[in-house]
Amino acid sequence: MKPINIFMTGEWKDLIMLTFEVDKSILKPYLPKDTEIDLYKGKALLSMVAFTFSKVNFFNFAIPFHQLFGQINFRFYAKSKINGSKGVVFIKEFAPKPLIAFIANKFYNEPYFFKPIIFKKKVTQNRIDLKYQYKNASVEVSSSLQTTKPSQNTLEHFIVDRYIAFVKSKKHQTFRYNIYHKPWKIHQLKKTYLNKELLKLLPSHFVNLKLRSTLLVDGSSVKVEKGIMQ
Repeated sequence: MKPINIFMTGEWKDLIMLTFEVDKSILKPYLPKDTEIDLYKGKALLSMVAFTFSKVNFFNFAIPFHQLFGQINFRFYAKSKINGSKGVVFIKEFAPKPLIAFIANKFYNEPYFFKPIIFKKKVTQNRIDLKYQYKNASVEVSSSLQTTKPSQNTLEHFIVDRYIAFVKSKKHQTFRYNIYHKPWKIHQLKKTYLNKELLKLLPSHFVNLKLRSTLLVDGSSVKVEKGIMQ
């Protein structure tokens, strides 16, 4: 994989990650060339990730009015058939900024869509309350302020420790986006809530999802580099 450039920087923080078991046959059509599903103990997993995106820069240019907003995406876990590197594949991504959706679709072939996602965050001395909402549906968590590193060989580590996104190109190639950031940590959850109407953002054939895990992840600044799998 030959690196091309760092095209985007920003901060991804306050990530609520809900992970579900899913029939792997549903995921196979979404696989880019030369990738395969990365199974966890024989199970295919899909995650809904709600997070804040801030300090957005494309090619060192700060996008006006795009410096803090909420996003929701759906991703599953894949690995390269060429060298075994592990990453994610996005099924759909939603942002409340039409320009972000346009740039991601037009220039980077990512499945971005405009949706009016809103978020609310409240921090007290010993607690974080966080909510992401689309229309009347929301995902919400309350957690402690303390964070810990996910332990090796756990489900939490499998979900969080990802630094690559595989994306189909229009020329039947696979783009590989290298995502540079410090290792993320997880908060201890006290309370969680999901209105399952949010799952209707997925295509209708995603059925019989079984919830396996809910995490609140701290996040960090990120740099994204685009290349082509070789």
